[in-house]
Amino acid sequence: MSYENPQLPHEVNVGREPVLLEFLQLTAGLAVVVVILSATLYFAGGQLARLIPFAQEQAWVGTRFVPGIDTDDSAQSPEASAIRDALQALSTRLSAQMALPPEMTLQLHYLDDDSPNAFASLGGHIAVTSGLYRRLDSENALAMVLAHEIAHIHARDPISGLGGSASMLVALTLLTGNAAHLSGAFATLVQRGYSRRAETAADSAAILALQKLYGHAGGGAAVFETFARYRNEHLGEAPSLLSTHPLDAERIARLQAAAADWDPQRQPLRPLLPAPAAAAIH
Repeated sequence: MSYENPQLPHEVNVGREPVLLEFLQLTAGLAVVVVILSATLYFAGGQLARLIPFAQEQAWVGTRFVPGIDTDDSAQSPEASAIRDALQALSTRLSAQMALPPEMTLQLHYLDDDSPNAFASLGGHIAVTSGLYRRLDSENALAMVLAHEIAHIHARDPISGLGGSASMLVALTLLTGNAAHLSGAFATLVQRGYSRRAETAADSAAILALQKLYGHAGGGAAVFETFARYRNEHLGEAPSLLSTHPLDAERIARLQAAAADWDPQRQPLRPLLPAPAAAAIH
């Protein structure tokens, strides 16, 4: 009996598709899996974070180390202190219209920064920059800004965003073994954009608050007209408030529609008090 060692065809373990195409397909599939996993982790982490009692959130944050905000206002000028007090008083009036729980207290801050911006941080802290305040032409416009940020706090958006991003970052750290990027991400998170859905919901709540407080939503569109002018003047640069927010034109149109029944003659806009000192706005 004789034995032979037959030679197998070289293409027996070779796929019909080109190697590069198979590699691209595998890469695309992996990318889809990563995106789905990241979205799941972000959503789950955000929802769990919303369950943390607000009092606990405030206790964690305290008053000295608020992400994104320098809370040391001891060196502020008398003008800045007066504006901060006016922001606090207006936020109290708006909170009464927005049915905030009694334990959900707010702390307003006035930041010396020429870029027009406002944002809500953890623990009920809200910041408004001098650049935004000086560009607004009425209390009504300022109320739109504050009501929008109060709505974020009411919905627990700041801690939800932190919880969602933390879930993704921790998972990434476990996979890569590198946690060096965590601190920077936490520090800037609250000033980055929320989702378009969260922004739209905050706009809706702010419009309703304006209508309850003033009887109309007039003046609200001026906020986004201000941002649009700033973007055009600075060659497309957008304040962090607008980083992932709905387009200016969409929001302006929505505010104008909400104020369609406003009569400026019968319901004049309220002046911005205290009025900011004259300053060059770049």
